[in-house]
Amino acid sequence: MNQSLKLNQWQKKQAALLYYFSSLQYLEGLRDRVNHLKSFAEGKVNQSRTEGRDRFLHSRQWGDRDTTENWSNYAWPFLADFQISVAEAISDHASQIYHVTGTHQCARGMSEYSMQWATIEEEKQFDKMFAEISSYARNIDNTMQKANQVSWWSDFDFALAWSRYASEMVTIPKFRVLSDVLSNTDQSPPRTGVYVSMDDPHASLQFAWNGSAYGELIPSSTFNDFGLAALAAVGRSKLWVDELRMRDFVLANLSYPDLANDPYANNSLDPSLAPSLVAHYAFKAQPTRWCFVELIEGEFEPAEEGDKSPTDSFTVTSQHFNAGEECRNMCYYFTPAYLGSRRLFKHGDIFPQFDSEYGKTIWQWDARQN
Repeated sequence: MNQSLKLNQWQKKQAALLYYFSSLQYLEGLRDRVNHLKSFAEGKVNQSRTEGRDRFLHSRQWGDRDTTENWSNYAWPFLADFQISVAEAISDHASQIYHVTGTHQCARGMSEYSMQWATIEEEKQFDKMFAEISSYARNIDNTMQKANQVSWWSDFDFALAWSRYASEMVTIPKFRVLSDVLSNTDQSPPRTGVYVSMDDPHASLQFAWNGSAYGELIPSSTFNDFGLAALAAVGRSKLWVDELRMRDFVLANLSYPDLANDPYANNSLDPSLAPSLVAHYAFKAQPTRWCFVELIEGEFEPAEEGDKSPTDSFTVTSQHFNAGEECRNMCYYFTPAYLGSRRLFKHGDIFPQFDSEYGKTIWQWDARQN
């Protein structure tokens, strides 16, 4: 392990997001939102009772299905249980016990019961408030979810989250990587907090804990060869956020097997769909060794300072080579034309040609130079 290992700026942003989404402050924000929704619903239930709306809602065919009392008796408990689960999660937080939220169960339960007793505007407001809660809670669930041994935070998901919270994180905490606090995949970590891969600079960071079950480190989410090709072609700062460049990448690689079989990948592709289309095929899960990322309390730095990765420090033209060309810089290169093609080329080596369905063999500089 390199004792001087430091996070690059993108990894710092990931660490800042994970520590924020796992914080007591963020969990209390969920509590406040759920309490507000419950208060809003309680007010509308009481208003419906006062106005006697149920007298218009009894039906020979449906009985009391659409009434205020039916919703209050059967849908309301899901919301109350959700509120209790958040309170319990806050209580457990001090003991480093973490949970996914009950948002999904609450939504499913309430969806079974009619809100015809509410006005159209009241129901729209309720749905809007719950949708905002779901979006907010999803960050907690993605951070704590360990089911099926799949990381719920991919590079793409982190990019979406950062675009949402960047305006609130003009500065981020400072971090230090502790080279002596290590863990392997599928192990409970020695300390609760954020971990970075020791082996793969493209692996998404993870939050893991040792205060209760299910906090172990799981296989990393990292780029496969197609994802690496997208990173090299679009660049770190534009990846996922520049829709036109993402679409250009798709159109330049329509012969890639997965894209060739995808009904959305075509010349009429809407640019707004390109990032998610590429993300659908860009990742793989693999075991790795993990190193603890410590948050330095009370110390901050600009989020965008020095935001430059190795991929951005080279021009695309100087780091792309056609088959048959001579290597000018001893580095690792790969080609999307052949899976598993990554290898070290020395100065003077000739980049080989592969016959594949992907198309022309173009060798690209790999940001992971180890």
